[in-house]
Amino acid sequence: MLGGLEVRSDRGQIIPIPRLKQRQLLVALLLKANTPASFEYLTDALWGDDPPASAEQNLKTYVHTLRRLLSPDAPRSAPIETQANTYLVTLGEDDLDLLAFREHVRRGRRATQDHRAEAAHHHYQRALDLWRGDPFTNARGTRVLNDAAAGLGEERLAALEEFSEIRLSLERYAEAVPDLRAAAGANPTRERLWGQLMLALHGAGDRAAALHAYERLAKAVMERTGLEPSPTLRDLHRRIISSTEVTRPASPGAERSTGISVTAGTVPVPHQLPRDPGGFVGRAEELVRLRSLLSPWDGGRPHHVVAITGPPGAGKSALAIRAAHAVRDHFPDGQLYANLHGATPGLRPLEPLEVLGRFLRALGVAPQAVPTDVDEAAALWRSLLDGRNVLVVLDDAVDLPQVRPLLSVPEGNTVLVNSRRTFALVDDCVHVPIGRLRQVEATAMLAKLTGAERTGRDPEATTRLVELCGGLPLAVAVAGARLANRPRWEVADLVERLQDERRRLRELEAGDIAVRSSLGVSYDLLTGSADHLDREAARALRALGVLRVPDVTPHVVGALLDVPADEAERALERLADGHLVEADGAGRYRLHDLVRLFASEQAAQQDTPADRTAALHRALSFYIMTAVLAIKLAIPHAKMDVTIAGASPLSLISAEEAHEWLECEQPSLLAVASQAMTTEERTARLGVELVSPLSWHLHYAGFPMHVLEISRQSLDVGRRLDDAAIQAVAHRFIGFALSLVARYEEAIVHVEEQLVFSRKLGDPHDEQRALGALAMIYRALGRDEETIRYSEEQRKVARQIGYEPGEYFALTQIGWAHRFRRRFDQAMSTLDTALQRIRRHGGDLYQEAAVHEVFGEVHLDLGDPASAKASYESALRCARAAKAYVAEPYMLVGLARSSRLLGEFDQAADYLARSAATARAMGADEDLSKRLAEEEAALREARGEEAAPVRRGVMTP
Repeated sequence: MLGGLEVRSDRGQIIPIPRLKQRQLLVALLLKANTPASFEYLTDALWGDDPPASAEQNLKTYVHTLRRLLSPDAPRSAPIETQANTYLVTLGEDDLDLLAFREHVRRGRRATQDHRAEAAHHHYQRALDLWRGDPFTNARGTRVLNDAAAGLGEERLAALEEFSEIRLSLERYAEAVPDLRAAAGANPTRERLWGQLMLALHGAGDRAAALHAYERLAKAVMERTGLEPSPTLRDLHRRIISSTEVTRPASPGAERSTGISVTAGTVPVPHQLPRDPGGFVGRAEELVRLRSLLSPWDGGRPHHVVAITGPPGAGKSALAIRAAHAVRDHFPDGQLYANLHGATPGLRPLEPLEVLGRFLRALGVAPQAVPTDVDEAAALWRSLLDGRNVLVVLDDAVDLPQVRPLLSVPEGNTVLVNSRRTFALVDDCVHVPIGRLRQVEATAMLAKLTGAERTGRDPEATTRLVELCGGLPLAVAVAGARLANRPRWEVADLVERLQDERRRLRELEAGDIAVRSSLGVSYDLLTGSADHLDREAARALRALGVLRVPDVTPHVVGALLDVPADEAERALERLADGHLVEADGAGRYRLHDLVRLFASEQAAQQDTPADRTAALHRALSFYIMTAVLAIKLAIPHAKMDVTIAGASPLSLISAEEAHEWLECEQPSLLAVASQAMTTEERTARLGVELVSPLSWHLHYAGFPMHVLEISRQSLDVGRRLDDAAIQAVAHRFIGFALSLVARYEEAIVHVEEQLVFSRKLGDPHDEQRALGALAMIYRALGRDEETIRYSEEQRKVARQIGYEPGEYFALTQIGWAHRFRRRFDQAMSTLDTALQRIRRHGGDLYQEAAVHEVFGEVHLDLGDPASAKASYESALRCARAAKAYVAEPYMLVGLARSSRLLGEFDQAADYLARSAATARAMGADEDLSKRLAEEEAALREARGEEAAPVRRGVMTP
């Protein structure tokens, strides 16, 4: 907010808020962060004294839209809560710059009271560094927001004045001048600022400028008020006139403690930077940050050490050289540069003494006088830089030991280093990590290399080419070079060649530049290291090439390597230090697509097929056993009996932990199951074992099409292996998924196949599941006789094997059928029996939600919306407790209907909006879409008419 309103995701990506009203609402909520914002306040903030008649509904729409923008995958997780006709945004100071600003100011004031000037200086500096310009310039326009912006401007000025007092007390006059000069110029009659500016200028030795500042103030005050400045300012003016001139400290002496004569004026001023990269594109944010570190906007001293870190081919060298050229004028004593060859194929990395020798000679030390001891050379290096302003660029450092002797430079000098390794152990080092280029940046880079007309002829192929390059600047540059050297090729021709993963790294070569060799240097440094951890990291990288999943945890890699998870984590962290894997939050690691291909190549070259297969089987076994345990905890009635010798699951102890693991691992579970089922028999069977627990989770989470996809793969495996048991389970879940998307006739075919297989295999448990599924499908089709017949058959088989969930599921379907036949007493009695059995069995919350849903429908049929609403509220509570997101939109539309019939139109509208949002996130089927449309129409008419009878619920066997 302290500048144009800007919203970023956890990964640093900008989230656009396109409409003015949405931005204004967000600002209004953020101004009240952690405090409930009333409807009246928000209306005033958005429309002032003339709100539209639809203001309340508009506000709800804007809130809903904001939630979707802030958290598109899970709008309910957005930090905007509804509380009793108010809205609340809950944030920490790390989430909002305004909160951080106020907290640092508070700490600065406390430190000032405690006479801790340095601490106060630190907090005020942190507070003011958060400002990027005038507050929320892109979200103003109403009186409330304009006044709030003006108030924040006053807070900033007050903080600057307090900060300036601290600086003046510490005699940091020169540091204070730029801030005060800018602020005083923007506030020509603010006497405290002008007085501080006069003191700062005088203290810095510029008495003439201090006197001129007073003249400017006196003129402005006279023009605006007809008065002179205050007596305090006039007295300060007189004291400056009568004081003796203050001069800057003398330059450092010529004789240094090294014993070598270095006289000011005789030291050469080196200009060693390579040519500014003309083809440089993108990295705008990183360049802005680098400039602020190397040449602070307030005129302060540059940062001591700045490290650009990133994966191979990310463009670290080009960025470092571009940034160095941008700030070279701020280092009048010269710019030193050395390519350390940390990742240059075929070249030995430079030793620290070699680099020191080069730099010392560039600074005027005679070759014969350069020390041969690293420590002595480093001491001379520091002495020569004392009192100077030199920019040192260390390009392509292999690791910290290579550059450590060069980093301890005197204040005023800066070392800009880039490396594939992190520099976390360096004191006072600011990291600027870089990764992939944004799509628009990579496209611009490609257009610059090949010609905009060429890329513009086929924008779809250009986008795909950038995707295949993974946004890696080196890969984009190689692709651009290949196209530039082949003028008859279209972009689509290169895309076609890169589509084949087996050829992609080979195609990304141009002359002596290649993605494979760039990655190979980092990998070879690990394999050739004397450090066991480096070699283990190389083995981990090869193992990751075996597994095709979006990301991994240390436990998965531990299974791949057959080592404990903590040992695997150390190897992963070493890979992350070298930017061969990307570390996400919460202990997750992922591979860039091109790194994954490289890792697969290395695994194929260095590990035997048996070793690769064994690693994949260990990872699959870990996934399977943990998924089975998670389903047992999260969905107790889902029968899971799988044991794999030698495989241990992750230690999950609660349903909440189980749900969290399943949600986090869902993309990886889908990927590894699919990968396994396309391979040889033993691996394919392991993939099939994962399908069953994964399908249960996907159903509850509301992803029926994922269930359909992996179940069809499982069916293919069963047919390929002629395995009836695999085919039976596959048909079950295919029918399951098809029924969820209202493709009932197709579902019947598969469930009947499941029934045939289960009876052939003598599996009564699967048989009763098939019967229950048929009952549910026929109920959805409105065929009540078949519903009751199949439900009774299911009850009979379930009773014979002692499977209580089968019995109460069947009773629920029978209750639905009685309701459709308008046998309400029988429906209520049957549902009561089902509910008692559920609770006696131990509380199947998912099925209990189904029973409450039918109760709600029966109460509505009986003209009792109050009881219906209570039933739907119970259903929603149970569904949420069971994490059955698939059921929520149905419960919410039932609540909307009940509320409408009770005359609670606003609440009904809120339920409908939430139902529609959840349905869109999951992909609503035709039946739910129809119910929503009917209820929305009924609500608009604000009448209590009954909606058409609905012949489908949402629960499954």
